[in-house]
Amino acid sequence: MKGIIELNEVSFDYKSVDQTTVGVKNISLSIKEGDFVALIGHNGSGKSTLAKLFNGFLIPDTGDVIVKGMNTKEKKNTFEIRKKVGMVFQTPDNQMVASIIEDDIAFGAENLGVPREEIIRRVEWALSAVDMLEYKKHTPFKLSGGQKQRIAIAAILAMMPEVLILDESTAMLDPEGRKEVLEVVKKLNKEHNMTVVLITHYMEEAIDADEVYIMNEGEIVDFGKPEEVFKDYKKLNSVKLEVPIVSQVIALLQKDGYPIKNCLKVEELAEEICRLR
Repeated sequence: MKGIIELNEVSFDYKSVDQTTVGVKNISLSIKEGDFVALIGHNGSGKSTLAKLFNGFLIPDTGDVIVKGMNTKEKKNTFEIRKKVGMVFQTPDNQMVASIIEDDIAFGAENLGVPREEIIRRVEWALSAVDMLEYKKHTPFKLSGGQKQRIAIAAILAMMPEVLILDESTAMLDPEGRKEVLEVVKKLNKEHNMTVVLITHYMEEAIDADEVYIMNEGEIVDFGKPEEVFKDYKKLNSVKLEVPIVSQVIALLQKDGYPIKNCLKVEELAEEICRLR
């Protein structure tokens, strides 16, 4: 089955004097509809460049990016691709355009020419989806970081995309804010079958993904199910990524001869330890 996003031998280089920004090199991948994909890597590994290729913000130098059968290289497809692939960035304040939350949520849909009655319905739905409906008459600038990012997600949802890309969207948040945003993202994926691409350097954020891709120096160096990717702690260390704490504990126990199964969550580890006892 064809993916909702397909990359075929895609490469991109930044042609400017700024050589600190990493492009991508010969990447091929397929993201299936309804999947939750995590793209991880250290700062400067090329994750954000890849994200911008997904929805046509950047156009590949070689290879093709296909979104629902549409090639991002063809300008006639740009509008439809941007409607289908929504992106939430790192700093929520930079994504807000209105002083009242419901107006901010409506802004993108208005620019798509959506009828007023439908915009009202979408604003209600989007705010409900991120558990922020009670704040629709409030100003966004008095909210916490996690709440602001949920509003930023709602603004994208009101445009009814089929794919939601979060480009380091939790990087500026405290642990509680990160937890809030991730709960919303998982809910959208599971309850609304929304395809999610989560770009992060926090390993714990990727453990619920269907598939994890590891990037380094503009290339994908490994991919697979989280439980498989995270048990290879030597590879993670080699690309400057920390091993999730649960994986570290399991590796130490297995090294000492304990027959403990690989898992990713603290609760699962506790159950395994109790089973051993």
